[in-house]
Amino acid sequence: MSIARLDGATRLYGIVGHPIAQVRSPEVMTAWLQQAGHNAILVPLHVLPEAFDETMLGLMRLGNLDGLVVTVPYKARALALADTCLPTALQVGAVNALRRNADGSWHGAIFDGTGLVRALRAEDFEPAGRRVKMLGAGGAGSAVAIALAEAGARALDIYDTDAARAADLAQRVSTHYPDCEARAANDPAHVDGHDLLINCTPIGMQAGDGMPAPFGPLDPGLRVVDIIMKPQNTPLAEHARACGCRVMNGIPMLDRQVEAVMSFFMEASA
Repeated sequence: MSIARLDGATRLYGIVGHPIAQVRSPEVMTAWLQQAGHNAILVPLHVLPEAFDETMLGLMRLGNLDGLVVTVPYKARALALADTCLPTALQVGAVNALRRNADGSWHGAIFDGTGLVRALRAEDFEPAGRRVKMLGAGGAGSAVAIALAEAGARALDIYDTDAARAADLAQRVSTHYPDCEARAANDPAHVDGHDLLINCTPIGMQAGDGMPAPFGPLDPGLRVVDIIMKPQNTPLAEHARACGCRVMNGIPMLDRQVEAVMSFFMEASA
């Protein structure tokens, strides 16, 4: 990618993570910024865990830095850096975007789940009123669960190998979205009566992983999402397609998340 403009007036955005070499956001977001007419770039920032707090506070004092994208493993730690947050970030307990406001304060938000909801809607699947089975109640699972409940999901059955973590997430969903019937699930492979199955675990990323649960035949009407981006065709995705299900991997979720993050950043410069 050739950068159309880079000079002393260029505004900076960054993506913070450990490791950082794998991220594709710098190219994607810089292209978005410059195509939209902004003299701005997004750069990768490798922040080491033992120096996270001091490095972040130093970065956030840069006069020409307007926003930060936060990736693994810092989303929860970054919440404390925000002066204010969108309600969903507080409900999830993490942020993946920080923007500088005109008064110099920093505002946080999380868009992992938002990206998934937007991607589902773009593929003609409306989450409102649906029953969802979700595997994984970690950081990604928490963001997805809150976003689905906010979007009007009727029910969320949440499974995690750590039963207490699943129960905690179900309780948070129920507290903030009482119209969504959220509960911890005991059987990861039970999907009868569900409209949507989402894998928010890393199982399927490594060769030989297999599926995240011992699924039998799936109803062709079940929509299946595996948020893993690489490989694009996980064992769960292969099994679901063989059963006639429509399947989505994590790439559309990321693409829609980029749109949401950039809109969030541009609100401060409007």
